[in-house]
Amino acid sequence: KMSHDFELLREALGLEKWLVFGGSWGSTLSLDYSTRYPDRCLGVILRGIYLNTLPEFDAVFSRAPYVKSKNRKRLREFDTWFELAAKDAKDAGEPPLDPNDDERFFRVYERMIERCDENSKSAIWHWHVFENNLMEEDPKKLLDPNKIVDAVLPKATSVAFFESRLFLHGTFEDPVDLLDRVDRLKRTPTWVCQGHRDEVCPEEYAHKLVDALQAADVPTKPYFIDSGHEATDPVMAKCLKNALDDFATTIQ
Repeated sequence: KMSHDFELLREALGLEKWLVFGGSWGSTLSLDYSTRYPDRCLGVILRGIYLNTLPEFDAVFSRAPYVKSKNRKRLREFDTWFELAAKDAKDAGEPPLDPNDDERFFRVYERMIERCDENSKSAIWHWHVFENNLMEEDPKKLLDPNKIVDAVLPKATSVAFFESRLFLHGTFEDPVDLLDRVDRLKRTPTWVCQGHRDEVCPEEYAHKLVDALQAADVPTKPYFIDSGHEATDPVMAKCLKNALDDFATTIQ
């Protein structure tokens, strides 16, 4: 539906073709749009690859990976995030929440967020803090799950509402195999910028995408770089600028 919306936007703007550019979940949408409407794409630039698959979801939103990696800081952050949902399930008289049942975990969070009561504010904030702290590499910009920052809460609310529904729909309710469709991009130059330190979108899935693109003979330029997830990371920003500059030469 969102890809169709963007196609309606392209038509409304009177553009015959355009460059598709997206990062994180935007890379998911970019791949979905470009493989549905390849003839409308001048090129595709992707950052922080997320293919919307269950293994990717498990890698970030379940407890087991943090136990396996022995990353005590991340484990504490996950447990703090999880405990709020576990308490809600218990208070509702439901069976104990399994920290590795990420679908149920997200469904509990979604209902907490959508209640729009005082408890939903805490759920929204915990959601945003967990994700922010996974992405943020500047210690000064890390957030405290127990201290809501009013100035940041509107953004946190938007992210929590948007992502809880998107992830549940795309991963569990109506999954799409994006890799199976990349052969539709044979005439669409594609750039991939992926950071080695990206904890939100693990690097191995970017490799899966690049392998699929190259196997399908899609003109692909992959860059695996020393950066985190954010587009504002200086190394990532340079990669994206170089991709844009490279793209510009293809349309001159």
